[in-house]
Amino acid sequence: MTSLETLIKSYKIKKIEIAKLRRRGENALKEVISKKRRSSSGLASLARKNEFLGRQIGHVAQLLNQHLAQKESISRLKIAAEERLRHEQDAQDSTKQQSEYGVPEEKVSAQERLKFIDEKIVELHAQLKERELAEAGLVKQIENLQKEKAKLDSQLRKQAHIKPGLLEQLKSSEKAELVLRPRVQSLIKREAQTTKMLQSLEKRLKEIISRRRKTRAKTRTKKAKKATRKKVVKTAKRKTTKRKAKARRSKSKLR
Repeated sequence: MTSLETLIKSYKIKKIEIAKLRRRGENALKEVISKKRRSSSGLASLARKNEFLGRQIGHVAQLLNQHLAQKESISRLKIAAEERLRHEQDAQDSTKQQSEYGVPEEKVSAQERLKFIDEKIVELHAQLKERELAEAGLVKQIENLQKEKAKLDSQLRKQAHIKPGLLEQLKSSEKAELVLRPRVQSLIKREAQTTKMLQSLEKRLKEIISRRRKTRAKTRTKKAKKATRKKVVKTAKRKTTKRKAKARRSKSKLR
């Protein structure tokens, strides 16, 4: 029984130690799984952000190309209008000379042409002013779009720097999980086996204690019965002795 109690004590200690190792392993496994989920979620979020930034950059680039093309077109129209304005101004100078120094018939015709040229020059000045304003607006829009594109490109580059760290964290957590999971499962199995063995030993000890109690109870009962019988016999002997002594006294009196 002493050896059995010692064995039970050793199994209890063993169970406590395995339970500590199991809890420690489970906590480490939970932390690893949490890191794995965070890195996986981070990569998914990063992919969504990159996709969103890519769409934004594409949209801004498209607008930028459109505005650059419009600016280039306006620049060509400006050059053409300036060329026409110079041509009309030259024609204006020539027509003024004809209206001042030509014969009377030429003066009248020259004055009519001069009116038409003046109107054309005014119209060309208005066109140039309108195109300059449009060009200035486009220049400002192009500057804003270039700044926005540079900002988006910078964000995309920053995202690219984050990805390797998340990938490394994901790989390391997956490797750690592959090591920890079977270890924890093994500890759970060992703890269950130890618990089962401990329960079996404790059951055996209870049975032994129960049998011993019953044996002791039977022994006590037998001793009690034996003592009772001895007492009865002793009492009977005492009574017999008393009767004999009484009889002897009675005989002595009769003599």
